[in-house]
Amino acid sequence: MDAAGAFGRLLEARRAMEDGLALLDGAAVDDVDVPVALGRIAAALASAADLAAMREGVPAESHERFDDELEDLLRLNAVLTAAVKQDRDAMVQRLKVTRESRRELARQSASVSEGAGNRCDVSG
Repeated sequence: MDAAGAFGRLLEARRAMEDGLALLDGAAVDDVDVPVALGRIAAALASAADLAAMREGVPAESHERFDDELEDLLRLNAVLTAAVKQDRDAMVQRLKVTRESRRELARQSASVSEGAGNRCDVSG
């Protein structure tokens, strides 16, 4: 791989991560674009998987630039990973609240249905 291809793959991975972060920042829980964006990130990272081989294709005078861009990409990956973890933790919390609400509703429903079918004297 030549230098242009190596830098192009790094740029592609960076753009995919930035798009993913922007999407996560404003995404709703049921937003279908989130899995698509995460898939694009995974594909971009997979295409840039052999970083050592990519670096070898870069001329020695561009190694520092390549290393700097790779370091920025790794930082962005850390931010994205933290954002995904935060969203996952929030989802887990919502699931816990939902389960507890369903249990409480089931308890209330069971106590109401115990008297169901019986006549009720409302004549006062």
